[in-house]
This record gives sequence, C-alpha cells and structure tokens, in this order.
Amino acid sequence: MQTEAPGADLVLATPGAGGAIYSTNAISGSALACCRIVRASDSAEMDIGYRTISRKIDIASAMAFKASPSDTILVKTWYDQSGNGNHATQTTQANMPRLLSGRNAIIAGTRRADNTLANAIPRYFNIPAGVAFNRLGNTKLMVFASSVSLQGMTPYEFPNNAQSDALLLSQSNAMSIRWYPGAVNDKTPATKDVLEFYGMGTGATGSGIYRTTGSKSTITAPTTLSITGGYLGFSSVASAWNKAARQDYCLFAIYPSQLTDTQITDARAAAIAAFGIPTSFDNNLVFVGDSITEGVYTDDNKTLPRLASASVSASNKQIWNLGIAGQTMAQIVTGRAAHEATLYSGSITGKNVFHLWAGTNDIIAGTGVASAVMANIQTWVAAQKALGSSVRCVVGTCLPRTGFGAAGSAKDLDRQDLNTQIRNNASVNGYTVADFAADPVLGLVASTADTALYPDGTHLSASAYEQYAAPIAAAAITAALAT
Repeated sequence: MQTEAPGADLVLATPGAGGAIYSTNAISGSALACCRIVRASDSAEMDIGYRTISRKIDIASAMAFKASPSDTILVKTWYDQSGNGNHATQTTQANMPRLLSGRNAIIAGTRRADNTLANAIPRYFNIPAGVAFNRLGNTKLMVFASSVSLQGMTPYEFPNNAQSDALLLSQSNAMSIRWYPGAVNDKTPATKDVLEFYGMGTGATGSGIYRTTGSKSTITAPTTLSITGGYLGFSSVASAWNKAARQDYCLFAIYPSQLTDTQITDARAAAIAAFGIPTSFDNNLVFVGDSITEGVYTDDNKTLPRLASASVSASNKQIWNLGIAGQTMAQIVTGRAAHEATLYSGSITGKNVFHLWAGTNDIIAGTGVASAVMANIQTWVAAQKALGSSVRCVVGTCLPRTGFGAAGSAKDLDRQDLNTQIRNNASVNGYTVADFAADPVLGLVASTADTALYPDGTHLSASAYEQYAAPIAAAAITAALAT
C-alpha cells in the first residue's frame, strides 16, 4: 500500500489575463487536471490530476497507464491553473516533455544519449501568444526539482539534499539573480544580469530558458523587449552549449504585472511549504570555472559539481555550478565580487568551499601567461577567504588539450609552469590542490586524442568525470572541509 506524506494546495495570487500558472502541486481554487498525458507506444491519451493526500501530480496513475514497463509517458498539455486558459501545449510527440516514476515534476529540456552535441532532442511546451514574457514589469515564480543540473542554461546546481525535492529558484521583476553572463560569446561582467523565460526576438533562433545580461547584440535591450508567447523548456540559441540542458519543472507562474512585496513573500512561503524547499544549509559548495566545470559534454547529472559533491560526506549540502564556457581567470577575478562572492553564506554551521578550476582559456589565448594566471588565482583566493573564517578554497591544476599542441610545446610548457606554481603556492596562500593534471590518465597529453575521455580534445566526457575528475575534486573538497 502506498504511503503518502500529506500536502496542501498551493495558494498563489491569481494572475491577470496575460498570466498563467503551471504546477505539479494542486493550486487552491482550481479544479482542473494537472496535465494531459500520451502513451508513446500507441498514442493513447488521458488527463491526470493531483493526489488526494499529497496534492502532488498523480505520477502513480501516469505510470499505471503504461502498456509495458518500457513504455514512455509524455505530456501533451500542462493545464493553466490560473483560470485564464493559457495551457502549455505540445502536439508533436517527439518533442513532448516526459513524466518519470517517482518524480513530482514534468521533464522538459533537451537530452542526448551520447557525448555529441548534435543528437539532443528538444522536449518543450508552446506557450500561448496571450501570455506575456515581458522582460520588465512582471513577475515569474519558478520551482525546479533539485536533482538535476540545468547545465548549459543556468549557473546553478540545485541542492543535493535528501530533505528536499525542489528549489524555489527566484522571483522578482525581470528575474534578477546574481551576476552571470548571457551567452558563451558574451562574458563581459554587467551590473545587472537576469535569468529569463521568454520567446526571443529577431536575431535569435529559439526561446525558452535563457540567460542574458541585456548586452548580447542579438537580443533587444531589457527596457524595450516585450514579447508574448514562446517556448517553455527549450532553447536553440546560436550556440551548441545550450543543447544539453534538462529541466524538471514543478512550478512556473507568470504574472503580467509586478507582484507586491507582500505577495512575493507569501508566494515564496507557500512554495517552500508545498514543495518541501529547504531554507538553510550546513555546507555550501561552489564550483567556479569554465566550460570544463560547467560540463558541456556531459548528460544531466554527470557534471563535476554534481558528481564530486555526491561523494563528499558533508551533510545538508548546497551546490552551485558557476562554470561559464570560455571564461578566463582574469574574467573570474573581475566578476568575483558580484558573482561567487554573493554565494558566500555567513549563516551556515559548516563550511563555504569554493572550488576553482580555470586557466585553460588564458593559455589558449596567449603564451607565457602562467605567472599572470597564478597572480589572478592568488588575488581570487585572498578575496574569497576574506569573506569569512568558514571559507575554504580548492584550486585545480590545468589539464592538457589538443589546442595546446604536443607535449613540450610552448603552450603545454605554459600549462606545466602554471600547475607547478599552483602546487608550490598552496601552503603559503592557504588553499587545497585538486591535482587533475597529475592523474596518470587525464593528465597525459596523449589522452586528449582519446574521444572516450576528451570528446573534442578539450572537454571531458561523462565517464572521464565519473572515473577520474570527480574523485580528485571530492578528495580535495573533503580535505578542505577537514581544515
């Protein structure tokens, strides 16, 4: 007999005509079903609602609808619980989001079965044209399931916490959250960056979850962009980096006008209660770096932050993936105060561990840069440690890549010089070394030609993270936590 934890209907303010509420928790005042599902084996359809006791999406009934254990349950319509009738839909079966056993979430985004960027299959909803995705003057409330990285789309690895299945990501007009650049070819720090859900305008090739500083040349300025309709769960912007993301949606609500502070506070409290979102953590693990930290060639849960943190025994962890494709150590230092510094928590009972892995993009861009990179690492470590006594820093050594040339080439010698400096300065600068370059497999220049480890000669595969990089990072983080 199934045992359910009792839940309650989520109480949210009712949006105006241009708004919508999509939720995997029942919404107070709505009698609609949660979604309409499709059985992949024969295209049969039915509506599913919410469980009587838990008030969560009725995943059990959806799984019972399968014709066989190998069948797939897809979502054709996610019903708008606001009463506005702005249902999120997908009529093409190959692009329908999915439901998974045991997950109180709707699984959208792209997913691939191998390490090639070309084989991602987009699964997303179309949002009606009447729904306003305006950049300013509105409010969006979002909750994602916590056990999946939105890699390639956002800088966050969600809390790896057994007490929680979801995280309230953010709220406010224009979705303002900490500094993060907008695209792989736009890395200049800006004073205000936003995470947006919107249909993109002229000059871009897709829509969905997308990050922007407002300075990307192909996107209309934040003060003027006003677009209705769009996609939820898929972005095909002009960059292959965005094709690996999966999003496990629990709540997505759009309000065409800005909610009051009281309404936002009430909504946060209601979502925290309904979805079991933790409000505090004992340990804070922040992974800072470039695309190798971000994990652009890995599947959903195979990024370095996800794998390494899972092997760290520290309790009640909050994990952040601040890997940014193409980022240099100089850019990390420039953006530190408005970026990873904002992720320091002074209220935790454990440690704030900042894992830095960078330098490869500095070396590929120039020669003889090892000392300058090391100076920036020292500046960054000192600034992070100044945040508080709970801060511990880990610095990773630089792996080879085909772009550096053969062993003994000028750039490879630069890499070796940097790694020697990282090792030699650890004691005096007070950080722990994650010595990836010393690994007898990953650290070999010849290994960059092995596509099972380095799919493109630069980035790591999922198996390379699992077998080599993640254990090294986890050991260094564990050592840092013990100091």
